[in-house]
Amino acid sequence: MRSLLELQRSFGMALAEPARAAAVVPLLHGAAPVALRRLAVYRANGHANCAKALADTYPIVRRIVGEEFFAGLAREYAQAHPSTSGDLNAFGGALPEFVAAFPHTADLAYLPDVARMEWLAHRAYLAGDATPLDLGRLRGVAPADLAGLRPALAPACALLESRWPLARIWEVHQEDYRDAIAVDLDAGPDRVLIHRPAWRARVVSLARGDFRFLAGAVEGRTLGPVLEAALAADPRFDPGAALARWVAAGVIVDLT
Repeated sequence: MRSLLELQRSFGMALAEPARAAAVVPLLHGAAPVALRRLAVYRANGHANCAKALADTYPIVRRIVGEEFFAGLAREYAQAHPSTSGDLNAFGGALPEFVAAFPHTADLAYLPDVARMEWLAHRAYLAGDATPLDLGRLRGVAPADLAGLRPALAPACALLESRWPLARIWEVHQEDYRDAIAVDLDAGPDRVLIHRPAWRARVVSLARGDFRFLAGAVEGRTLGPVLEAALAADPRFDPGAALARWVAAGVIVDLT
């Protein structure tokens, strides 16, 4: 007798690949034609749910390529990357790399980075909340010790560097955007912060100094080297103003 795990795997493969359905029919209730039709319905529902999950996660990619093309892309992706989690929020994680290798989107060179941005925005939306940093905690820290503190970003924050104008692409595809929709793809490169200041994700362009500052925090570096790297990237970078700005924005949430 096969184990429960083996039965589950067989059933899962029958749902993913119609050619494997006949092998599990003897395990199902009812005549073979009826069982196969039921499996087909179950399979179609599963594909529809996965496609909807991708569409919800990648609305900008969907608008760029069009509904019909995106539906085909979702089918191809689902075949190459079947869901391995009971949470469909995790289903689209490999889509940026899939799009980068997909021959039918080769003429949209910026699309993989748009997908990477949308995946990070999706993760930002789902990330846990963070307690704001109280800068008053630093009053008792000796000036000589400040450089040794490590800034930490909120869980909803991520950084992305691209040759494409990602923040502009994000802006013109928001539902409440009402201005000109033209995007100059030659306006890059762009360095963006993806974060969630309230209930929705946002994407903002960063100056070189701010990007280097926040990237150093992501890398786990201490405040002294982080600020030095930011100043090297942009001599106009103001360390005090930047720290206060990103703390106030809820981006930096700890200094340890």
